[in-house]
Amino acid sequence: MSAELLRTPQNVSNPDVASTPTVPSSTGEASKIPAIPDTVSILPLRGFVIFPNTVAPLNVRRPASIKLLDETLPNSKIIGLIAQRDESKEEPAPQDLYSIGTAAIVLKLLRQSDDHVIALVQGLRRFSVRKIVQTEPFLRAEISVLDSVPPPQTKEFEAEFRNLRDSAVRLIELTPDAPEQIAAAIRSIGDADTLVDFLAPNLNVEVGQ
Repeated sequence: MSAELLRTPQNVSNPDVASTPTVPSSTGEASKIPAIPDTVSILPLRGFVIFPNTVAPLNVRRPASIKLLDETLPNSKIIGLIAQRDESKEEPAPQDLYSIGTAAIVLKLLRQSDDHVIALVQGLRRFSVRKIVQTEPFLRAEISVLDSVPPPQTKEFEAEFRNLRDSAVRLIELTPDAPEQIAAAIRSIGDADTLVDFLAPNLNVEVGQ
């Protein structure tokens, strides 16, 4: 029932996951974030994490995952995305998932066939799982939205933020075949939370970290 990030345009070796890198979404005010329900359908992710303020396509192939989208989206475009502890689990149970996830809005659903859809999602806010309220035919959970700790508003921090952002732009510009719009999007990032959430998926660290 998990989803995976399509790593290549033709990635079909694993059912369910995204083919382009995650990209930063436009940085609007918090008031523009849609209300996140107290209870959401949970789509397990295998081998990666979707962070707030990023947009990514998910390749969904498993019947239970498609059923989750078909039954949830008519009522709410917001779902919960949580990484699996063990990527090899084909049908992860609640204990097989981490307790922290990301609420995401499904921007678009592209139905490729009866058993294959691509969901374009945008991460919204982190959450913690309070209680699993449904396990079949897919997981649903009561959640608590988590607030970020604001960074210090000092000249030193602002300088570090600008240096990190400029370094990220230079790295993208040196990356072969990187879309030009990614560098432009990074330049437009004006807050530390968004920058960190964009850079985090590109770090060579374990999913659990």
